[in-house]
Amino acid sequence: MFDTHNHGEEISADTYATVMRHQFNLESLGERLQKIEDATIIMKDKWRRGDEAMRDFTDSTKDTKVDQPVNYATLAEIV
Repeated sequence: MFDTHNHGEEISADTYATVMRHQFNLESLGERLQKIEDATIIMKDKWRRGDEAMRDFTDSTKDTKVDQPVNYATLAEIV
């Protein structure tokens, strides 16, 4: 009935319908994979920006003096 382009043989309508259904499913799968890839790229970008923000924050706190003695009397008044 239809030329398979591979062997020049004819195939039945049922076989052709099955092949077309599988081709459609593969195209649908390709679209879903593309959406997953796009989402992965977006998430990687968010992680990268989050990592940069964390590095900036960490760098900004390096000058904080944490080795000074604590005045517990003053601390108790604040709390």
